[in-house]
Amino acid sequence: MKYKKILISIFLLLMIGPINNAIAFTYIDNNNNGNYTFFLIDLDVGNNIELSVTHSENGNFTLFIFNKRPIQSYVNNDNTLNKVIFDNPATVASSLDDNPYINYTATEEKIYYIEIILISGGPDTFFFTSTIRYSNGTVINKDLTRYYLPIIPGFPLEFLLISFTIAIGTILILYKKRKSK
Repeated sequence: MKYKKILISIFLLLMIGPINNAIAFTYIDNNNNGNYTFFLIDLDVGNNIELSVTHSENGNFTLFIFNKRPIQSYVNNDNTLNKVIFDNPATVASSLDDNPYINYTATEEKIYYIEIILISGGPDTFFFTSTIRYSNGTVINKDLTRYYLPIIPGFPLEFLLISFTIAIGTILILYKKRKSK
């Protein structure tokens, strides 16, 4: 009887005490050489994000964080990294390790872009994990948003104006032909 009371007391004590558990976002995908995957996340000043990439085969992955929207993938046609990625002022952190890892604390409130690139050794499956610690100390499981880099960053204004003019002109000609019949 005495052991039951002690066991119940210990059990209740464990129920009252805080339980620390790991809360993280995990994403699994399979990439070929030269392929890239983008994510985006909004962070406030002082928020900390830990990113890690592990892989199942011999893939050579890289990990980058940008503080501005990238307009290119920075992967050359021969599946090598474009050197511009390292000189880009928007690149705030990078990791070229075998299992890339970044621990970054946001310096300004904005949307940050994360890029994972498979340089060589593919195809390979990667496991991407992120943990966000807010400035008040709480750790919250907040899913990262998958971002698809648009192939065409925008149309030149001249192209749009010419296309619009041709379309309106064609519609007016067809309307006048129909009205004259």
